[in-house]
Amino acid sequence: MRHLIYLAGVILAFLAAVGVGAMVALMLNQHSERAAPNASSSAESRTLLATMLETSTSAKSSVEDTGLETTDYAKRANNPQKSASGVSFIHRATNKNSRGDYTYISDPSINGGPKAIVLATPTSGRTSNGDATYQHNIGVWYEGMNKKKWAIFNQDRTAVPNGAAFEVVVPLASQSFVHHAEPDNIVGNITYLEDPLTNGNPDAVLSVTQNWNPGGGGGVYNNHPVAVVYDKRVEQWAIYNRDSKRIPNGAAFNVAIAGSE
Repeated sequence: MRHLIYLAGVILAFLAAVGVGAMVALMLNQHSERAAPNASSSAESRTLLATMLETSTSAKSSVEDTGLETTDYAKRANNPQKSASGVSFIHRATNKNSRGDYTYISDPSINGGPKAIVLATPTSGRTSNGDATYQHNIGVWYEGMNKKKWAIFNQDRTAVPNGAAFEVVVPLASQSFVHHAEPDNIVGNITYLEDPLTNGNPDAVLSVTQNWNPGGGGGVYNNHPVAVVYDKRVEQWAIYNRDSKRIPNGAAFNVAIAGSE
């Protein structure tokens, strides 16, 4: 009888231990399931934003509908000196300074400087025939072989029309940087900026110009209109292609930042 009572006590103790262990395991499993979304919130936010921009027929509208802050590059670029202090001037393409799809810029502030940050945008009265719009996505590149000058070029590689005018801004080095689109910051048609000047700064005013070859050498084309958006969930700014086309790996952008508007 004592032997039976002893065995019963051992069995009850074993069942109690197993029950406690199972309960602890269940609690740990539930905790890990709750913690996982928080750990990956940044990635989820980026994926969500990319999905919104890629699937909408109007990328800008889709972002605004979510409450995210966007900047239309075309509108901002009409007055780039508002967003970047420093040297500014008007460059006009002529037969003498142009070669096919690009036109050389000549200014002491950037001549011979492959690491300069150069912003450019077509101005009103852009061409000699008085056209009100410029029908090409543009960028800048540095020709370091012979001229050792910066040039403005058409992303679609068509010739720059004679008389086309561009506003050029060379911002302060302390208020600008070059952003490189890479696999770890590209999500579909957007690329996230990682810089102290922009991180956690939703009131920043960004001006962007595509840079074909930062520092000289070979480069990457991105023949698409671009804009910027601030993702509040990860507190970062991003550049995106407005036509929802994927940002190519290696694309680069000159970025200038001002404070609040």
